[in-house]
Amino acid sequence: MKEEIEVKRKVFTILEQIGEHSYKVERKGQYFFLKKFESDNAKFEAFCEAEHQLRVSGVSSPKCYLYDKKEKIAVIEFIEGDNCLEALLGGELLESVIEQLFKTFWYAKNDRLALDYHPDNFVYTKGKLYYLPFKVGRFVNNDSFVQNDIRLWFFTKEFVEYCHQLGIDAEKSHIKSDYELNKYIALLTVKYYK
Repeated sequence: MKEEIEVKRKVFTILEQIGEHSYKVERKGQYFFLKKFESDNAKFEAFCEAEHQLRVSGVSSPKCYLYDKKEKIAVIEFIEGDNCLEALLGGELLESVIEQLFKTFWYAKNDRLALDYHPDNFVYTKGKLYYLPFKVGRFVNNDSFVQNDIRLWFFTKEFVEYCHQLGIDAEKSHIKSDYELNKYIALLTVKYYK
């Protein structure tokens, strides 16, 4: 028999453990991500604040199904699919993904939110780009996104270095010339950056 967790009188069946205190769970045929914050009240409060900020900003992120303030447990919509880092390792990302990345940046910037734009923090599924971590900072300026972060979304030297930091072997032979990449990134920036 599978283990179950009850949150606010709703029973969730654990399908797999994802992290130390995180699980993929199921209830009535729907999949969710369940996170136990245990006794870490500060992290739970930070999660609740970030979830609210993302929800009202227009940034696509998993919806919070419910949370229990007493037990410090959050149940969040489970987004199926590979993260954008895995997708990029499999080949170039669609331009529609990059367009939505720029829209995500625009929504976040307008609400003065700073997101972590590493591609492993995003999943593109069913035509929509989702920001997964409930991690939000205060927006200061856009230099990092347009000068650094966007380069991690293409086969650049920076992307290969980032993969190596994560212990992933990224094929250096896929790297395009700096001229070709800079031209393409500049064209996309002109097209989608507002």
